[in-house]
Amino acid sequence: MNATSRTSQSPVVEVQGLSKQYGSGPAALDGVDLRVPEKQMLILLGHSGAGKSTLLRHINGLERPGAGSVHVLGKDVTALRGRELRELRGSIGMIFQQFDLVGSLSSVENVMTGALGRLRGPRLGVLSYGRRLRDQAFSLLDEVGMLDRAHQRADTLSGGQQQRVAIARALMQQPRILLADEPVASLDPESSRQIMTLLHSIRASHGLTVVCSLHQVSLALEWGERVVGMRAGRIVLDKPAGELTVGTVSGLYQGSAEPGTETALEPTPSRPSR
Repeated sequence: MNATSRTSQSPVVEVQGLSKQYGSGPAALDGVDLRVPEKQMLILLGHSGAGKSTLLRHINGLERPGAGSVHVLGKDVTALRGRELRELRGSIGMIFQQFDLVGSLSSVENVMTGALGRLRGPRLGVLSYGRRLRDQAFSLLDEVGMLDRAHQRADTLSGGQQQRVAIARALMQQPRILLADEPVASLDPESSRQIMTLLHSIRASHGLTVVCSLHQVSLALEWGERVVGMRAGRIVLDKPAGELTVGTVSGLYQGSAEPGTETALEPTPSRPSR
């Protein structure tokens, strides 16, 4: 089943008419409509300022829209407050460009903080977590290839290693949706490919829906099921990755298409397939 046909299923994320503006500047989001079906690997593409991160923050309830609606797992994110919003966020794992680990803590301690949303009271040190949670944290570190670094301080790890720990921490939440905001922007090409391989693998093994923002077109086409291109706060491209080439997507960065003109980014027969 391709990405286009899957969008007809009941979505786990549904955004309608979403707009956001900060101050008197240009719109960060301008009438965005997006439906994401369960277990899809969707890649958001576009240059800095296109609206990718702002869209992810609205899905996670970290931003309130100026207009429009955001529904996640059947719930109106904009209407939730307090405990209900925290519970929904527990179902949405988040991975960041700069990892956001606590450098003075070990890898396994960082991973276990992913469980804090479903625990009562603070935790300090590995032994303050129950045996079941400790076992789960070690198992997730093994899954992301970091078991041998479980007791190493996070600030002594390489960038790629830190991102692996961050992924394990997100999985510790037991999420249904994983949002990744430029997860490889700080990494070298080889580490970037390893992280994208890992995200693709855990998406399948954990049955997750993944929405990942990227700058790298080649990675998007290789690992995404569906590519959504953004410019100036609007969606200007929405296609199955298999129907696109690097050449056809390059218009997002070269300014060859005006916002809202998806047909300007259509693949053409004269360009070779990947």
